[in-house]
Amino acid sequence: MKNSWFIHIVFFVFTCVQLCAQEVSKDSIQTLNKEAFSLTRAYNFGKALSYSYLAIQHATNNQDEASLASSYHILGSTYRRMQYRGKATKYYLKALKIQKKLHNTREIIVAYHDLVRISLDDYDSEQSREYLKEGYQIANTSGDLEDILVLDWAKISLLQKEERYKELLPFLDEMMLRVKKIKASEIMIQARINFLEYTKGDTYFNLGNYALAEKYLKTHTDNEYNHVQDLASSYKQLAEIYKSKGDIEKQREAQLNYQKNLKKKLDDDYKSIEEELLGNYSLRKDQLKLDVLEEKNNQQSIIVNRFKVVLAIIALLLIGCIFLGALIIKAIYKKTKSNKLLRIKYNKLEEAKLKAEMTSKTKSNFFSMMSHELRTPLYAVTGITHLLLEENPRPSQQQYLKSLKFSSDHLLSLVNNILQANKLEDNTITIGASTFNLKANIDNIIKSFDLLIKDRENELNIAYDREIPELLVGDSLKISQILINLISNAIKFTKGGTIRISVEKLEETAEEVLLHFCVQDTGIGIPKEKQEKVFEMFSQNYDEINEQYQGSGLGLSIVKKLLKAYDSDIHLESKENVGTTFTFDIRFPKTSEGVDPNIEVHIDDIDFSHLKMLVVDDNKINQMLTKKILSTKQITTDIVASGAAAIESVQNNQYDLILMDIHMPEMDGYEATKAIRKFNKQVPIVAFTAVSLDDSLPKIINSGMNDMLIKPFVAAELFALIQKYMK
Repeated sequence: MKNSWFIHIVFFVFTCVQLCAQEVSKDSIQTLNKEAFSLTRAYNFGKALSYSYLAIQHATNNQDEASLASSYHILGSTYRRMQYRGKATKYYLKALKIQKKLHNTREIIVAYHDLVRISLDDYDSEQSREYLKEGYQIANTSGDLEDILVLDWAKISLLQKEERYKELLPFLDEMMLRVKKIKASEIMIQARINFLEYTKGDTYFNLGNYALAEKYLKTHTDNEYNHVQDLASSYKQLAEIYKSKGDIEKQREAQLNYQKNLKKKLDDDYKSIEEELLGNYSLRKDQLKLDVLEEKNNQQSIIVNRFKVVLAIIALLLIGCIFLGALIIKAIYKKTKSNKLLRIKYNKLEEAKLKAEMTSKTKSNFFSMMSHELRTPLYAVTGITHLLLEENPRPSQQQYLKSLKFSSDHLLSLVNNILQANKLEDNTITIGASTFNLKANIDNIIKSFDLLIKDRENELNIAYDREIPELLVGDSLKISQILINLISNAIKFTKGGTIRISVEKLEETAEEVLLHFCVQDTGIGIPKEKQEKVFEMFSQNYDEINEQYQGSGLGLSIVKKLLKAYDSDIHLESKENVGTTFTFDIRFPKTSEGVDPNIEVHIDDIDFSHLKMLVVDDNKINQMLTKKILSTKQITTDIVASGAAAIESVQNNQYDLILMDIHMPEMDGYEATKAIRKFNKQVPIVAFTAVSLDDSLPKIINSGMNDMLIKPFVAAELFALIQKYMK
């Protein structure tokens, strides 16, 4: 009898110990979830994932469903910010399922709000409407206006995504009444009102009511507690409104404010991305304490399980069976410990893999976005400059326009260098193979430097071997980039001197030819101790030279890596105050007999007036500019601003060629092309984009497009491409 009471007392003590351990773990889970949420908002995704996984492990072990649902929701938010929308949806739905079981109304509403937003990110408006409908059904029964308001913010995004602006206006008025009825802090109420006024201004702008749009957007920019991204958008729209009214002064002021806020937003994003890329995801002290606590909980659980097994054996078997039971439990303990170690190692490997994937994706998205954002306005600058030069400007204007053309060409070269440096760093560069005229390429490059050569008072000489075949096979853009960087350096570091460019044939077979390139100048030269460093990224000669001549320090590093892709190397000979010589060899395949080399044609001799083309572009400046360039050759042009409109236009008209923009809202150029190819496989479709060829070529081919033209471009390139596909 005494033994029976003793057994009950011991069991009670161990049960209490186990419950206490669970309570500690519950508090720890809340700490982990709060930390994961904060890290996610700070773009520190690697650490946030680590904390979320640990929180889920604790919640699962303790059967704490409320904490588990919270952990799943935060993990979904982390994946959403990382743009892994499939994983984000998975964990939002897991959290929603548990919250419904626990009848937590507010958490259910928040889950539906986030599911609506993630569906909109995936362009799934139908699914968004379904989630919104289910959420409103629950919110309307709760009797809490705040629940309804949570879903209202998601509905705004849905109406904007579907461009249902006429429905959005009365809905904003309803929301304004709800915001004013809810008891909240003055700062919170004012911030919500500010956002609703900004949204109303944006809605009137999209409906074309510029008078009311100006009123609400102006009120929004004057208010406090505004988000920098919303301010940038407001100033951008105000600039267009003032432009339509002819108020140049206000337009410039609005554009300046737009650029300031956009720069601040980009700086903040860049800082967050940089911190994430350079982040060190080693565990902090509090997480190590949680690991120790988890180990203690497991040990206590093992002790309790061992005691229960021993009691069962004592009740059924003799003392000899106890020894056997102890051996079995010991084996189980060792196996559990081994499995735990394997699980920890597996989790670390998964974390490292996710970090690497996220870093690569973030970096790729950033450079792709920068490529599009920088090249699009450059297209407008170079294109308008070209058109103005074609319209016989006055001599005084001609000098200014030539200076503008030089500056825009120089800026484009710098942008290309920066984007090219990223691809070379990631080893994602590809070498194309098409027929081109090397001599014509070099002549065009020299012409682009005319103004700078005269400004530096230099003399430029060219020696081109006449025995070199007229047509070669290679990547003309990469060859041009190599020569542009070398010639630009020679001109920059030479004043009142001589620059010599030579191309010589070293050997020739039936299939290929080996050429020797040399770029020589009589400039300031490079000290011997500095010559090895000039090919490093962001490096120039030395500090005094950097201050006097400036520059990005990317040119020579790009040249070296591009030549490496050609299985070649660059050689440098230099002496201070005497000059510098760069030499390299490249082996080019020759064109095969019977193959059409697509020899350059004289565009002025071709009649384009019978052609009818469709231009698909959502940028109004690009629309105007492209149409103007095509009109110089009397080409009939239709303009549409979306992929859906392009499909409808091709169904109703016969076109000789389509210029298709890639990045457009609702339906991008890839989707539009795939849809067109279902009913029209003959019309040539040319990708018309500011994204680089290396990024887009596989998608372009798979979507059914015939060719690609990168913005900004020279008008002659566009007409040469059109001539290529003329019937």
